Amino acid sequence: MSRISLAAVVVAAQFMLTPAADAVTIELNDRIATISGGVNAASIGKVVKKVLEYESQSHDPIWLLIDSFGGSVDAGFILIDLMKSIKSPVYVIVTSKAYSMGAIITVYAEKRYIYRHGTMMLHEASYGALGEDPSIRSRIGFNTKYLDRIHEEIAKIIKMDVKEYRARIRDAWWVMAEDAVKYGWVDGIVTDVVYKKAAVETIEIKRTRKVKQEKMVRPDAASPPPS
Repeated sequence: MSRISLAAVVVAAQFMLTPAADAVTIELNDRIATISGGVNAASIGKVVKKVLEYESQSHDPIWLLIDSFGGSVDAGFILIDLMKSIKSPVYVIVTSKAYSMGAIITVYAEKRYIYRHGTMMLHEASYGALGEDPSIRSRIGFNTKYLDRIHEEIAKIIKMDVKEYRARIRDAWWVMAEDAVKYGWVDGIVTDVVYKKAAVETIEIKRTRKVKQEKMVRPDAASPPPS
């Protein structure tokens, strides 16, 4: 092998061994909740219960593993609002896919990561209304305003101009892991995981036992019957 070709092999090997700038090592604990499949009232209800249970134990980070094709906006924001109202920080890992509401939940997390072959998608969320109720127009107007606010919040989180963001998601915006980092959807790509069991805080509750004592009266000391 020539000197030039050998040098090229060495450089290529060094490049392959050098971790990408977006590669991260995370310390995972056993405070884990999972969203797998659809985002709906039932699936989010289970996650909410688990998150509240972890919150009652300590304020260590809670890990949310997401592999979801999306679903209900209303159900998703129940979890998002809970994430923002507890003391425990909630971190997300996209293990395979986070589409639609799955991606929105990810974006709202305090720290956000994705596996190397994970994918994400954001698009224009939509509401529908059926029937001949005269109030349908006002309901659609309200829902449009509600969704506009959500899109503005997401654009702010990923530090993108709202008009550019809306243009991107008009026909669905699909990204692989590298672009998810590039556009600020996640903080990094997970390449190494360190597991550490989280400590559980125990609170000792002291209870005082009260014993009710009844006063006994001698029969001869009782009041005489009325005459």
